[in-house]
Amino acid sequence: MKRKMKFKTPAIFFSVLYIFSLITGVVNGNNSTLLLSNVYAQTNIGIKKLPDFSKISNVNEKKEAFFSTLYPIIQAENNHVLQLRKLIVMLKDIPVKKLSAKQQAWLLSVSKKYKLENQYINNNIFEELLKRVDYVPPSLALTQAAIESGWGSSRFARQGNNLFGQWCFSSGCGMVPSLRESGKGHEVAKFDTVNLAVRSYILNLNSHESYTELRENRADLRDKELSFTGIALAKALADYSEEGSLYVVKLTDFIHQNKLQRFTIAFENTVALSNE
Repeated sequence: MKRKMKFKTPAIFFSVLYIFSLITGVVNGNNSTLLLSNVYAQTNIGIKKLPDFSKISNVNEKKEAFFSTLYPIIQAENNHVLQLRKLIVMLKDIPVKKLSAKQQAWLLSVSKKYKLENQYINNNIFEELLKRVDYVPPSLALTQAAIESGWGSSRFARQGNNLFGQWCFSSGCGMVPSLRESGKGHEVAKFDTVNLAVRSYILNLNSHESYTELRENRADLRDKELSFTGIALAKALADYSEEGSLYVVKLTDFIHQNKLQRFTIAFENTVALSNE
């Protein structure tokens, strides 16, 4: 299945994640003290390789083991995105002319990461960044991981932690598919950890032009203070697979059948508590 994404050999991810502190700077009128989160930092939760779920004979137990293994990683990576988002919101409240050089450089680094071509900071950058820098419902992420990796059993999942069928396009960047058509140069991306696979997937949905509708729908839901359900966002994922609209039906049915909205609710409750 073709995945519409551009993926190059992963950038060097910094080894330390220090959860940013957003305290007194803007409140006290001295925006230069606002601490900026490392855009490329890794999370503390790291899994080098998924367990072998095929050893679990009970189907329901296997499913729950898969979900419970991946959910904390999805939660952590979504939290990283929300950390960046919170900083963007805070910087948005500062007049552009009063942003420090470091703050402007940080915004441009986030813009570059999320595939915006801004050369300088203006008011429009904030609107577009806030559409892109937002979380993916765990129900949707869990569904696509299970479907695309065959519950973690595919060769690409076992050998390269590729749970989402993501491609890369430089020689040696990943694994060559055995059924790749003659003349094609894509490979299946390979990741050092499960975390990096999840992060790349979230970034793909948040930045690639094929998923503009998904981001617009999510922004509309946020404006209306409604939940981002996996089912709502799945409607914009026909381009993720060669199956097109049938793929959307597959995602929707999977979320319903496995009652995966419970994970999105759990995540949203955690986010709400952290903001109190």
